[in-house]
Amino acid sequence: MERRSSSLKMDGPDGPRDIEDRLAHVLPQNPKPWYLTPHLLKLNLCIGVVFLSATTMGFDSSMMNGLQGLDTWMSYFDNPSGTWLGLLNAVMFLGGVILAFPAAWLSDTIGRRYTIMIGIVILTLGAAIQGASQNIATFIVSRFIVGLGVEIAIVPAPVLITEIAYPTHRAKVTGLFQTCFYIGSIASSWITFGTFTLGSTWSWRIPSIMQAFFPLVQLVGILFVPESPRWLVSKNKLEEARAFLVTYHAGGDSSHPLVDHEMELITAHIQSETEIAGMGWSVLWNTAADKKRLAIAGFAAVISQWSGNGIITYYLALVLDTVGIKDSFTKTLINGILQIFNFFAAIIGSFCIDRLGRRTLYLISCTGMLVTFTIFTVLSAVYLEGTNSESVGRTVIAFIFIFFFFYDIGVTPLTFAYPTEILPFHARQKGIAFTNLCNTIALTFNTFVNPIALEAIAWKYYLVYLALLVFITITVYLFFAETKGLSLEEISEVFDGPAIAAGWYRRRHTTDEEGDSHSERHNDTDDADKEIVEHCEKAQG
Repeated sequence: MERRSSSLKMDGPDGPRDIEDRLAHVLPQNPKPWYLTPHLLKLNLCIGVVFLSATTMGFDSSMMNGLQGLDTWMSYFDNPSGTWLGLLNAVMFLGGVILAFPAAWLSDTIGRRYTIMIGIVILTLGAAIQGASQNIATFIVSRFIVGLGVEIAIVPAPVLITEIAYPTHRAKVTGLFQTCFYIGSIASSWITFGTFTLGSTWSWRIPSIMQAFFPLVQLVGILFVPESPRWLVSKNKLEEARAFLVTYHAGGDSSHPLVDHEMELITAHIQSETEIAGMGWSVLWNTAADKKRLAIAGFAAVISQWSGNGIITYYLALVLDTVGIKDSFTKTLINGILQIFNFFAAIIGSFCIDRLGRRTLYLISCTGMLVTFTIFTVLSAVYLEGTNSESVGRTVIAFIFIFFFFYDIGVTPLTFAYPTEILPFHARQKGIAFTNLCNTIALTFNTFVNPIALEAIAWKYYLVYLALLVFITITVYLFFAETKGLSLEEISEVFDGPAIAAGWYRRRHTTDEEGDSHSERHNDTDDADKEIVEHCEKAQG
Protein backbone atom coordinates (compact mmCIF):
# COMPACT_ATOMS: atom_id res chain seq x y z
CA MET A 1 0.00 0.00 0.00
CA GLU A 2 1.23 3.50 -0.82
CA ARG A 3 1.80 5.41 2.39
CA ARG A 4 0.41 8.94 2.70
CA SER A 5 3.11 11.47 3.27
CA SER A 6 3.23 12.91 6.74
CA SER A 7 6.00 15.39 6.16
CA LEU A 8 5.35 19.04 6.78
CA LYS A 9 7.56 20.55 4.09
CA MET A 10 9.51 22.81 6.41
CA ASP A 11 12.49 24.68 5.06
CA GLY A 12 14.72 27.27 6.63
CA PRO A 13 14.45 28.96 10.01
CA ASP A 14 10.99 30.34 9.40
CA GLY A 15 9.23 27.00 9.50
CA PRO A 16 6.44 25.55 7.32
CA ARG A 17 6.03 26.70 3.74
CA ASP A 18 3.21 24.70 2.16
CA ILE A 19 -0.10 23.12 3.12
CA GLU A 20 0.58 19.77 4.74
CA ASP A 21 0.47 16.92 2.23
CA ARG A 22 -2.00 14.72 4.04
CA LEU A 23 -4.54 17.53 4.42
CA ALA A 24 -4.24 18.36 0.74
CA HIS A 25 -4.83 14.68 -0.03
CA VAL A 26 -8.11 14.46 1.91
CA LEU A 27 -9.64 17.82 0.96
CA PRO A 28 -12.79 17.52 -1.19
CA GLN A 29 -12.22 18.11 -4.88
CA ASN A 30 -14.76 20.89 -5.25
CA PRO A 31 -14.35 23.19 -8.27
CA LYS A 32 -17.03 25.58 -7.01
CA PRO A 33 -16.18 28.66 -4.93
CA TRP A 34 -17.28 28.58 -1.29
CA TYR A 35 -20.25 30.89 -1.85
CA LEU A 36 -21.71 28.38 -4.32
CA THR A 37 -21.09 25.44 -1.98
CA PRO A 38 -24.04 25.26 0.47
CA HIS A 39 -22.27 23.89 3.55
CA LEU A 40 -19.34 26.30 3.23
CA LEU A 41 -21.67 29.23 2.61
CA LYS A 42 -23.60 28.33 5.76
CA LEU A 43 -20.39 27.97 7.78
CA ASN A 44 -18.97 31.29 6.62
CA LEU A 45 -22.26 33.07 7.33
CA CYS A 46 -22.03 31.71 10.88
CA ILE A 47 -18.47 33.02 11.10
CA GLY A 48 -19.79 36.36 9.86
CA VAL A 49 -22.06 36.49 12.90
CA VAL A 50 -19.03 36.05 15.18
CA PHE A 51 -17.25 38.87 13.29
CA LEU A 52 -19.80 41.24 14.83
CA SER A 53 -17.89 41.16 18.13
CA ALA A 54 -15.07 43.05 16.40
CA THR A 55 -17.57 45.28 14.58
CA THR A 56 -19.04 46.35 17.91
CA MET A 57 -15.59 47.23 19.24
CA GLY A 58 -14.96 49.26 16.09
CA PHE A 59 -18.23 51.13 16.45
CA ASP A 60 -17.29 52.27 19.93
CA SER A 61 -13.75 53.25 18.97
CA SER A 62 -14.72 55.55 16.13
CA MET A 63 -17.82 56.79 17.95
CA MET A 64 -15.79 58.28 20.79
CA ASN A 65 -13.45 59.79 18.22
CA GLY A 66 -16.44 61.29 16.43
CA LEU A 67 -18.07 62.59 19.62
CA GLN A 68 -14.96 64.62 20.37
CA GLY A 69 -15.54 66.42 17.07
CA LEU A 70 -19.12 67.39 18.05
CA ASP A 71 -19.55 70.79 19.65
CA THR A 72 -22.81 69.61 21.29
CA TRP A 73 -21.10 66.70 23.07
CA MET A 74 -18.14 68.81 24.13
CA SER A 75 -20.32 71.61 25.50
CA TYR A 76 -22.80 69.24 27.23
CA PHE A 77 -19.94 67.72 29.24
CA ASP A 78 -18.18 71.07 29.85
CA ASN A 79 -15.48 70.64 27.17
CA PRO A 80 -13.50 67.78 28.75
CA SER A 81 -9.78 67.82 28.09
CA GLY A 82 -6.60 66.33 29.46
CA THR A 83 -7.31 64.03 32.41
CA TRP A 84 -11.11 64.15 32.09
CA LEU A 85 -11.03 63.36 28.37
CA GLY A 86 -8.61 60.54 29.01
CA LEU A 87 -10.86 59.11 31.74
CA LEU A 88 -13.95 59.27 29.50
CA ASN A 89 -12.16 57.13 26.92
CA ALA A 90 -10.14 54.89 29.23
CA VAL A 91 -12.92 53.84 31.61
CA MET A 92 -14.36 51.44 29.06
CA PHE A 93 -11.11 49.51 28.93
CA LEU A 94 -10.91 49.21 32.70
CA GLY A 95 -13.81 46.78 32.39
CA GLY A 96 -11.68 44.79 29.98
CA VAL A 97 -8.80 44.60 32.45
CA ILE A 98 -11.14 43.22 35.11
CA LEU A 99 -12.86 40.59 32.96
CA ALA A 100 -10.21 39.37 30.50
CA PHE A 101 -9.31 36.21 32.43
CA PRO A 102 -12.80 35.50 33.85
CA ALA A 103 -14.12 35.68 30.28
CA ALA A 104 -11.57 33.07 29.20
CA TRP A 105 -12.55 30.78 32.09
CA LEU A 106 -16.21 31.21 31.16
CA SER A 107 -15.50 30.37 27.52
CA ASP A 108 -13.60 27.20 28.43
CA THR A 109 -16.31 26.20 30.91
CA ILE A 110 -19.66 26.88 29.21
CA GLY A 111 -18.51 27.23 25.61
CA ARG A 112 -17.63 30.00 23.17
CA ARG A 113 -21.20 30.73 22.01
CA TYR A 114 -22.84 31.19 25.40
CA THR A 115 -20.03 33.43 26.59
CA ILE A 116 -20.56 35.73 23.60
CA MET A 117 -24.29 35.86 24.40
CA ILE A 118 -23.63 37.00 27.98
CA GLY A 119 -21.33 39.75 26.74
CA ILE A 120 -23.92 41.00 24.26
CA VAL A 121 -26.59 41.39 26.95
CA ILE A 122 -24.27 43.40 29.22
CA LEU A 123 -23.07 45.57 26.34
CA THR A 124 -26.63 46.40 25.26
CA LEU A 125 -27.49 47.51 28.79
CA GLY A 126 -24.47 49.84 28.82
CA ALA A 127 -25.41 51.36 25.45
CA ALA A 128 -28.92 52.13 26.71
CA ILE A 129 -27.57 53.87 29.81
CA GLN A 130 -25.06 55.86 27.73
CA GLY A 131 -27.76 57.09 25.37
CA ALA A 132 -29.86 58.26 28.33
CA SER A 133 -26.99 59.88 30.26
CA GLN A 134 -27.83 63.18 31.95
CA ASN A 135 -24.43 63.94 33.44
CA ILE A 136 -20.78 63.00 33.10
CA ALA A 137 -20.91 60.51 36.00
CA THR A 138 -23.66 58.46 34.32
CA PHE A 139 -21.80 58.61 31.02
CA ILE A 140 -18.64 57.25 32.66
CA VAL A 141 -20.56 54.42 34.37
CA SER A 142 -22.21 53.48 31.07
CA ARG A 143 -18.81 53.36 29.35
CA PHE A 144 -17.56 51.01 32.06
CA ILE A 145 -20.54 48.67 31.56
CA VAL A 146 -20.04 48.74 27.79
CA GLY A 147 -16.42 47.75 28.40
CA LEU A 148 -17.45 44.76 30.50
CA GLY A 149 -19.78 43.52 27.77
CA VAL A 150 -17.31 44.09 24.94
CA GLU A 151 -14.59 42.13 26.75
CA ILE A 152 -16.82 39.12 27.44
CA ALA A 153 -18.06 39.09 23.84
CA ILE A 154 -14.68 39.57 22.18
CA VAL A 155 -12.45 37.17 24.16
CA PRO A 156 -14.01 33.93 22.79
CA ALA A 157 -14.80 35.30 19.31
CA PRO A 158 -11.44 34.85 17.48
CA VAL A 159 -11.00 31.46 19.14
CA LEU A 160 -14.41 30.26 17.95
CA ILE A 161 -13.70 31.49 14.42
CA THR A 162 -10.32 29.75 14.30
CA GLU A 163 -11.70 26.48 15.67
CA ILE A 164 -14.70 26.17 13.33
CA ALA A 165 -13.16 27.55 10.12
CA TYR A 166 -12.73 25.32 7.09
CA PRO A 167 -9.03 24.28 7.01
CA THR A 168 -8.05 26.22 3.89
CA HIS A 169 -10.09 29.27 4.93
CA ARG A 170 -8.67 29.65 8.44
CA ALA A 171 -6.02 32.29 7.78
CA LYS A 172 -8.37 34.49 5.77
CA VAL A 173 -11.31 34.38 8.17
CA THR A 174 -9.22 34.88 11.29
CA GLY A 175 -7.59 37.84 9.56
CA LEU A 176 -10.98 39.22 8.57
CA PHE A 177 -12.14 39.14 12.21
CA GLN A 178 -10.16 42.20 13.25
CA THR A 179 -10.77 43.71 9.81
CA CYS A 180 -14.48 43.85 10.69
CA PHE A 181 -13.51 46.33 13.40
CA TYR A 182 -13.66 48.87 10.59
CA ILE A 183 -17.25 48.04 9.63
CA GLY A 184 -18.22 49.35 13.05
CA SER A 185 -15.86 52.30 12.66
CA ILE A 186 -17.39 53.22 9.30
CA ALA A 187 -20.93 52.97 10.66
CA SER A 188 -20.28 55.06 13.76
CA SER A 189 -18.18 57.72 12.04
CA TRP A 190 -20.80 58.32 9.35
CA ILE A 191 -23.68 58.21 11.84
CA THR A 192 -21.83 60.84 13.87
CA PHE A 193 -21.19 62.84 10.70
CA GLY A 194 -24.90 62.68 9.91
CA THR A 195 -26.09 63.70 13.38
CA PHE A 196 -23.74 66.64 13.98
CA THR A 197 -26.16 68.96 12.14
CA LEU A 198 -28.97 68.24 14.65
CA GLY A 199 -27.55 70.79 17.05
CA SER A 200 -29.02 69.07 20.10
CA THR A 201 -28.05 66.30 22.51
CA TRP A 202 -29.50 63.81 20.03
CA SER A 203 -26.39 64.39 17.92
CA TRP A 204 -24.49 62.25 20.44
CA ARG A 205 -27.35 60.25 21.99
CA ILE A 206 -28.23 58.59 18.66
CA PRO A 207 -24.69 57.21 18.08
CA SER A 208 -24.60 56.09 21.73
CA ILE A 209 -27.85 54.14 21.42
CA MET A 210 -26.78 52.71 18.05
CA GLN A 211 -23.97 50.89 19.86
CA ALA A 212 -26.61 48.26 20.60
CA PHE A 213 -27.50 47.62 16.94
CA PHE A 214 -24.73 45.18 15.99
CA PRO A 215 -24.88 43.33 19.34
CA LEU A 216 -28.63 42.75 18.96
CA VAL A 217 -28.14 41.42 15.42
CA GLN A 218 -25.40 39.15 16.77
CA LEU A 219 -27.59 37.95 19.63
CA VAL A 220 -30.12 36.61 17.13
CA GLY A 221 -27.49 35.21 14.77
CA ILE A 222 -25.43 33.45 17.44
CA LEU A 223 -28.35 31.08 18.04
CA PHE A 224 -27.52 29.50 14.67
CA VAL A 225 -23.74 29.36 15.11
CA PRO A 226 -22.28 25.91 15.94
CA GLU A 227 -20.03 25.31 18.93
CA SER A 228 -16.32 24.69 18.44
CA PRO A 229 -15.57 21.02 17.65
CA ARG A 230 -12.32 21.33 19.60
CA TRP A 231 -14.20 22.53 22.68
CA LEU A 232 -16.67 19.68 22.21
CA VAL A 233 -13.84 17.13 22.05
CA SER A 234 -12.32 18.63 25.20
CA LYS A 235 -15.66 17.98 26.94
CA ASN A 236 -15.72 14.41 25.56
CA LYS A 237 -18.63 15.22 23.23
CA LEU A 238 -17.05 13.34 20.34
CA GLU A 239 -20.24 12.62 18.43
CA GLU A 240 -21.25 16.28 18.43
CA ALA A 241 -17.78 17.28 17.27
CA ARG A 242 -17.88 14.73 14.47
CA ALA A 243 -21.37 15.87 13.48
CA PHE A 244 -20.05 19.42 13.10
CA LEU A 245 -17.24 18.25 10.80
CA VAL A 246 -19.63 16.14 8.74
CA THR A 247 -22.15 18.98 8.34
CA TYR A 248 -19.92 22.01 7.87
CA HIS A 249 -16.64 20.66 6.47
CA ALA A 250 -17.74 17.60 4.48
CA GLY A 251 -21.17 18.72 3.28
CA GLY A 252 -23.04 15.89 5.02
CA ASP A 253 -20.76 13.07 3.83
CA SER A 254 -20.02 11.16 7.05
CA SER A 255 -17.58 8.83 5.28
CA HIS A 256 -15.44 11.56 3.76
CA PRO A 257 -11.73 11.15 4.66
CA LEU A 258 -11.53 14.83 5.68
CA VAL A 259 -13.80 14.08 8.65
CA ASP A 260 -11.58 11.22 9.84
CA HIS A 261 -8.45 13.29 9.25
CA GLU A 262 -9.67 16.25 11.30
CA MET A 263 -11.11 14.09 14.09
CA GLU A 264 -7.82 12.20 14.38
CA LEU A 265 -5.85 15.42 14.42
CA ILE A 266 -8.06 17.20 16.96
CA THR A 267 -8.54 14.21 19.25
CA ALA A 268 -4.87 13.20 19.26
CA HIS A 269 -3.70 16.72 20.00
CA ILE A 270 -6.20 17.31 22.81
CA GLN A 271 -5.45 13.88 24.31
CA SER A 272 -1.74 14.71 24.24
CA GLU A 273 -2.54 17.79 26.34
CA THR A 274 -4.67 15.90 28.87
CA GLU A 275 -1.94 15.98 31.52
CA ILE A 276 -1.46 19.74 31.24
CA ALA A 277 -5.19 20.51 30.99
CA GLY A 278 -5.50 20.47 34.77
CA MET A 279 -2.58 22.83 35.32
CA GLY A 280 -4.81 25.91 35.16
CA TRP A 281 -3.21 29.16 34.11
CA SER A 282 0.32 27.77 34.45
CA VAL A 283 -0.26 26.04 31.12
CA LEU A 284 0.68 29.40 29.60
CA TRP A 285 4.24 29.38 30.97
CA ASN A 286 5.02 25.75 31.83
CA THR A 287 7.79 25.29 29.24
CA ALA A 288 10.18 27.55 27.35
CA ALA A 289 8.01 27.14 24.25
CA ASP A 290 4.92 28.14 26.24
CA LYS A 291 6.68 31.26 27.51
CA LYS A 292 7.66 32.23 23.98
CA ARG A 293 4.11 31.77 22.72
CA LEU A 294 2.75 33.82 25.62
CA ALA A 295 5.26 36.61 24.99
CA ILE A 296 4.32 36.75 21.31
CA ALA A 297 0.59 36.72 22.13
CA GLY A 298 1.07 39.71 24.43
CA PHE A 299 3.41 41.49 22.07
CA ALA A 300 0.88 41.24 19.23
CA ALA A 301 -1.40 43.40 21.37
CA VAL A 302 1.41 45.86 22.04
CA ILE A 303 1.99 46.20 18.30
CA SER A 304 -1.70 46.82 17.70
CA GLN A 305 -1.83 49.75 20.15
CA TRP A 306 1.66 51.21 20.58
CA SER A 307 2.77 51.60 16.98
CA GLY A 308 1.49 55.18 16.73
CA ASN A 309 -2.04 54.31 15.70
CA GLY A 310 -3.35 54.89 19.23
CA ILE A 311 -2.86 58.64 18.94
CA ILE A 312 -4.83 58.85 15.72
CA THR A 313 -7.50 56.22 16.42
CA TYR A 314 -8.86 57.83 19.58
CA TYR A 315 -7.60 61.40 19.24
CA LEU A 316 -7.83 62.19 15.55
CA ALA A 317 -9.68 65.39 16.45
CA LEU A 318 -6.73 66.55 18.58
CA VAL A 319 -4.22 65.56 15.90
CA LEU A 320 -6.19 67.56 13.32
CA ASP A 321 -6.23 70.51 15.71
CA THR A 322 -2.42 70.52 15.66
CA VAL A 323 -2.39 71.05 11.87
CA GLY A 324 -5.05 73.74 11.83
CA ILE A 325 -8.24 71.75 11.11
CA LYS A 326 -10.71 72.75 13.79
CA ASP A 327 -14.27 72.70 12.38
CA SER A 328 -16.61 69.79 13.19
CA PHE A 329 -17.65 69.19 9.57
CA THR A 330 -14.11 68.61 8.30
CA LYS A 331 -13.07 66.53 11.31
CA THR A 332 -16.02 64.15 11.11
CA LEU A 333 -15.68 63.91 7.31
CA ILE A 334 -11.99 62.96 7.50
CA ASN A 335 -12.77 60.42 10.23
CA GLY A 336 -15.48 58.83 8.09
CA ILE A 337 -13.29 58.60 4.98
CA LEU A 338 -10.39 57.18 7.00
CA GLN A 339 -12.53 54.33 8.35
CA ILE A 340 -13.63 53.30 4.84
CA PHE A 341 -10.01 53.42 3.68
CA ASN A 342 -8.94 51.30 6.67
CA PHE A 343 -11.56 48.66 5.94
CA PHE A 344 -10.49 48.04 2.35
CA ALA A 345 -6.78 48.11 3.22
CA ALA A 346 -7.38 45.52 5.96
CA ILE A 347 -9.26 43.26 3.54
CA ILE A 348 -6.25 43.36 1.21
CA GLY A 349 -4.05 42.34 4.14
CA SER A 350 -6.35 39.48 5.15
CA PHE A 351 -6.09 37.92 1.70
CA CYS A 352 -2.29 38.28 1.72
CA ILE A 353 -1.80 36.22 4.89
CA ASP A 354 -1.54 32.85 3.14
CA ARG A 355 0.20 34.26 0.09
CA LEU A 356 2.98 36.16 1.90
CA GLY A 357 3.02 34.46 5.29
CA ARG A 358 2.48 35.89 8.75
CA ARG A 359 6.03 36.95 9.57
CA THR A 360 6.64 38.59 6.19
CA LEU A 361 3.37 40.51 6.38
CA TYR A 362 4.22 41.71 9.89
CA LEU A 363 7.64 42.93 8.72
CA ILE A 364 6.21 44.79 5.73
CA SER A 365 3.62 46.40 7.99
CA CYS A 366 6.05 47.44 10.75
CA THR A 367 8.71 48.76 8.38
CA GLY A 368 6.14 50.77 6.42
CA MET A 369 4.69 52.25 9.62
CA LEU A 370 8.15 53.23 10.86
CA VAL A 371 8.99 55.11 7.66
CA THR A 372 5.63 56.87 7.30
CA PHE A 373 5.32 57.78 10.98
CA THR A 374 8.79 59.33 10.81
CA ILE A 375 7.68 61.54 7.92
CA PHE A 376 4.40 62.31 9.70
CA THR A 377 6.33 63.45 12.79
CA VAL A 378 8.72 65.65 10.80
CA LEU A 379 5.86 67.32 8.91
CA SER A 380 3.91 67.93 12.12
CA ALA A 381 7.00 69.53 13.67
CA VAL A 382 7.52 71.76 10.62
CA TYR A 383 3.91 72.91 10.75
CA LEU A 384 3.83 73.61 14.48
CA GLU A 385 7.26 75.22 14.73
CA GLY A 386 6.33 78.25 12.71
CA THR A 387 5.32 77.60 9.09
CA ASN A 388 1.57 76.95 9.64
CA SER A 389 1.55 76.12 5.94
CA GLU A 390 -1.75 74.82 4.59
CA SER A 391 0.09 72.54 2.16
CA VAL A 392 2.10 71.01 5.01
CA GLY A 393 -1.12 70.41 6.94
CA ARG A 394 -2.66 68.62 3.95
CA THR A 395 0.48 66.50 3.57
CA VAL A 396 0.23 65.46 7.22
CA ILE A 397 -3.31 64.21 6.55
CA ALA A 398 -2.07 62.28 3.50
CA PHE A 399 0.56 60.52 5.61
CA ILE A 400 -2.07 59.58 8.18
CA PHE A 401 -3.74 57.56 5.42
CA ILE A 402 -0.44 56.07 4.19
CA PHE A 403 0.51 55.10 7.75
CA PHE A 404 -2.81 53.34 8.25
CA PHE A 405 -2.41 51.47 4.96
CA PHE A 406 0.69 49.76 6.34
CA TYR A 407 -0.99 49.24 9.72
CA ASP A 408 -4.08 47.70 8.14
CA ILE A 409 -2.41 45.24 5.77
CA GLY A 410 -0.50 43.50 8.57
CA VAL A 411 -1.30 44.48 12.13
CA THR A 412 -5.08 44.62 11.75
CA PRO A 413 -5.62 41.08 10.39
CA LEU A 414 -2.85 39.44 12.43
CA THR A 415 -3.46 40.87 15.92
CA PHE A 416 -5.75 37.97 16.83
CA ALA A 417 -5.09 35.60 13.93
CA TYR A 418 -1.43 34.98 14.77
CA PRO A 419 -1.73 34.41 18.55
CA THR A 420 -4.79 32.20 18.04
CA GLU A 421 -2.83 30.01 15.63
CA ILE A 422 0.31 29.57 17.71
CA LEU A 423 -1.43 28.72 21.01
CA PRO A 424 -2.27 25.01 21.62
CA PHE A 425 -5.86 24.13 22.51
CA HIS A 426 -5.70 24.11 26.32
CA ALA A 427 -3.80 27.41 26.30
CA ARG A 428 -5.66 29.03 23.40
CA GLN A 429 -8.54 30.70 25.20
CA LYS A 430 -6.36 31.69 28.15
CA GLY A 431 -3.70 33.02 25.80
CA ILE A 432 -6.20 35.08 23.82
CA ALA A 433 -7.48 36.46 27.12
CA PHE A 434 -3.90 37.52 27.83
CA THR A 435 -3.71 39.15 24.40
CA ASN A 436 -6.93 40.99 25.18
CA LEU A 437 -5.62 42.00 28.59
CA CYS A 438 -2.42 43.42 27.09
CA ASN A 439 -4.49 45.10 24.40
CA THR A 440 -6.76 46.63 27.04
CA ILE A 441 -3.89 47.84 29.21
CA ALA A 442 -2.20 49.41 26.18
CA LEU A 443 -5.51 51.00 25.15
CA THR A 444 -6.07 52.32 28.65
CA PHE A 445 -2.64 53.90 28.60
CA ASN A 446 -3.29 55.39 25.16
CA THR A 447 -6.67 56.83 25.98
CA PHE A 448 -5.63 58.27 29.34
CA VAL A 449 -2.06 59.44 28.70
CA ASN A 450 -2.18 60.49 25.03
CA PRO A 451 -4.46 63.55 25.41
CA ILE A 452 -2.42 64.80 28.37
CA ALA A 453 0.87 64.36 26.49
CA LEU A 454 -0.47 65.89 23.27
CA GLU A 455 -1.74 68.89 25.18
CA ALA A 456 1.60 69.30 26.97
CA ILE A 457 4.26 68.66 24.29
CA ALA A 458 2.29 68.30 21.01
CA TRP A 459 4.33 66.72 18.18
CA LYS A 460 7.30 65.85 20.43
CA TYR A 461 5.16 63.09 21.93
CA TYR A 462 5.27 61.34 18.54
CA LEU A 463 8.97 60.61 19.17
CA VAL A 464 7.96 58.11 21.87
CA TYR A 465 6.06 56.07 19.29
CA LEU A 466 8.92 56.31 16.81
CA ALA A 467 11.18 54.63 19.36
CA LEU A 468 8.53 51.98 20.00
CA LEU A 469 8.20 51.29 16.27
CA VAL A 470 11.95 50.65 16.01
CA PHE A 471 11.75 48.22 18.94
CA ILE A 472 8.65 46.51 17.52
CA THR A 473 10.19 45.97 14.08
CA ILE A 474 13.38 44.45 15.52
CA THR A 475 11.40 42.16 17.84
CA VAL A 476 9.21 40.84 15.02
CA TYR A 477 12.30 40.15 12.90
CA LEU A 478 14.07 38.24 15.66
CA PHE A 479 11.30 36.26 17.36
CA PHE A 480 8.22 35.79 15.17
CA ALA A 481 8.11 32.36 13.48
CA GLU A 482 6.27 31.55 10.26
CA THR A 483 3.15 29.35 10.53
CA LYS A 484 2.03 29.46 6.93
CA GLY A 485 0.35 26.30 5.68
CA LEU A 486 -0.15 24.24 8.85
CA SER A 487 -3.18 23.10 10.81
CA LEU A 488 -3.67 24.43 14.34
CA GLU A 489 -2.36 21.17 15.76
CA GLU A 490 0.72 21.09 13.53
CA ILE A 491 1.73 24.66 14.39
CA SER A 492 2.56 23.40 17.89
CA GLU A 493 5.47 21.48 16.38
CA VAL A 494 7.26 24.68 15.41
CA PHE A 495 7.32 25.82 19.04
CA ASP A 496 7.31 22.60 21.09
CA GLY A 497 10.01 20.78 19.18
CA PRO A 498 10.60 17.19 18.10
CA ALA A 499 9.67 15.32 21.29
CA ILE A 500 6.16 16.73 21.66
CA ALA A 501 5.60 16.65 17.92
CA ALA A 502 6.53 13.00 17.62
CA GLY A 503 4.37 12.14 20.63
CA TRP A 504 1.06 13.43 19.34
CA TYR A 505 1.94 12.44 15.80
CA ARG A 506 2.40 8.86 17.02
CA ARG A 507 -1.11 8.90 18.54
CA ARG A 508 -2.49 10.13 15.27
CA HIS A 509 -0.88 7.37 13.23
CA THR A 510 -1.98 4.50 15.48
CA THR A 511 -5.37 4.53 13.73
CA ASP A 512 -4.15 4.21 10.14
CA GLU A 513 -6.16 2.71 7.28
CA GLU A 514 -7.93 -0.61 7.83
CA GLY A 515 -6.07 -3.51 6.34
CA ASP A 516 -2.59 -2.30 7.29
CA SER A 517 -0.62 -4.84 9.26
CA HIS A 518 0.60 -4.00 12.75
CA SER A 519 4.20 -3.94 11.55
CA GLU A 520 3.34 -1.63 8.62
CA ARG A 521 1.64 0.82 11.00
CA HIS A 522 4.56 0.62 13.41
CA ASN A 523 7.12 1.24 10.67
CA ASP A 524 5.10 4.09 9.19
CA THR A 525 4.77 5.69 12.61
CA ASP A 526 8.51 5.40 13.24
CA ASP A 527 9.18 6.95 9.84
CA ALA A 528 6.71 9.76 10.55
CA ASP A 529 8.33 10.40 13.94
CA LYS A 530 11.77 10.48 12.36
CA GLU A 531 10.64 12.88 9.63
CA ILE A 532 8.88 15.23 12.01
CA VAL A 533 11.88 15.32 14.35
CA GLU A 534 14.16 16.25 11.45
CA HIS A 535 11.80 18.94 10.21
CA CYS A 536 11.28 20.47 13.65
CA GLU A 537 15.02 20.63 14.23
CA LYS A 538 15.40 22.52 10.94
CA ALA A 539 12.52 24.86 11.76
CA GLN A 540 14.05 25.74 15.10
CA GLY A 541 17.40 26.52 13.50
